[in-house]
Amino acid sequence: MPNVKIALTGKMRSGKDTVAGYLVEHYDFIPYAFGDGIKRVCRELFPEQVANGKKPRALLQGVGQAMRAIDPDVWIKRTMSEVYRARDFDVVIADLRQPNEYARLYTEGYVIIRVNTSDDVRIDRMRSAGDTFDLADFTHDTERYVDMFAVHYELNNNGSVLDLYEQIDVVMREIMRREAV
Repeated sequence: MPNVKIALTGKMRSGKDTVAGYLVEHYDFIPYAFGDGIKRVCRELFPEQVANGKKPRALLQGVGQAMRAIDPDVWIKRTMSEVYRARDFDVVIADLRQPNEYARLYTEGYVIIRVNTSDDVRIDRMRSAGDTFDLADFTHDTERYVDMFAVHYELNNNGSVLDLYEQIDVVMREIMRREAV
């Protein structure tokens, strides 16, 4: 069976990392994220702002977008160079948000899955996690395009984690069935 390539899209705190983690744990996927390079830069240059697992959205978004102003594909190039080294494994990219990211992954045959979660649930999750955010983050460029992407599957993550896992298993059975044909 050919390798499975999945890209997850969804707004902040929709549950993309939870889905990716489940795919890693239960289906042996290798995880990647376009934001890994951004986080690495922020840890190096702004360690106090990202200490103790903090997720300062304005900083992460600002660094990411500033580098995209220099090269719109900077994070795609960085991430895909790592993904290509894992060519014999199933991979999941956990943070598809930008149109150029979508175009690249769609062209390369990724299965695109959107994780949908209501704004109220996402706000509760951000507060519980201690995220630094304000409501302007909900309309940032990194959030605007997610609902416009044509996707292969959608997961609804307003319920329990077990409900989400069941949906993932249904989607994975369908993907495996299609790949086997």
